[in-house]
Amino acid sequence: MRNSIARKLLEIASQDEKLILLAGDIGFRIFDEFIEKFPDRFINCGIAEQNMIGVAAGLASEGMKPVVYTIIPFLIMRAYEQIRVDIGINNQSLILIGVGGGLAYDKLGSTHHAYEDIALMRSIPNMNIYSPFSPINAEDCLTKAWDKLNGKNQNPSYIRLCKLI
Repeated sequence: MRNSIARKLLEIASQDEKLILLAGDIGFRIFDEFIEKFPDRFINCGIAEQNMIGVAAGLASEGMKPVVYTIIPFLIMRAYEQIRVDIGINNQSLILIGVGGGLAYDKLGSTHHAYEDIALMRSIPNMNIYSPFSPINAEDCLTKAWDKLNGKNQNPSYIRLCKLI
């Protein structure tokens, strides 16, 4: 699913120069083509997820269209307050993409388990939530989230990716 998302982001970025991709120190092989083609529109925020959400919200408030990508527990749990206030309450137009849904990173221990993220994100005002079940569906979910980002209400979205069995 990650590769499908990466291909779709590359396609969208080719059509919309306002798309900017922020990553939490992961995804480099997946986003190599994006980084090569759009080096000025990729920011590695490092292992500083709360800051990454603040940066994304600031970019959105200035008219950019940020897409944030990292491992779910660090994206959602570590930065929950920033997502709630900076994105949800302020209805910022951006997309959060979390990888590793459920126990996808089970061997890395409980810090990498993601089973409560949907419940947390449902409590965020204005947030659209997508949980795709296949690579094709992941592309469809990203397309729908992008359309909402560019629509009348411009709501933020969360896309939860898990491993395929």
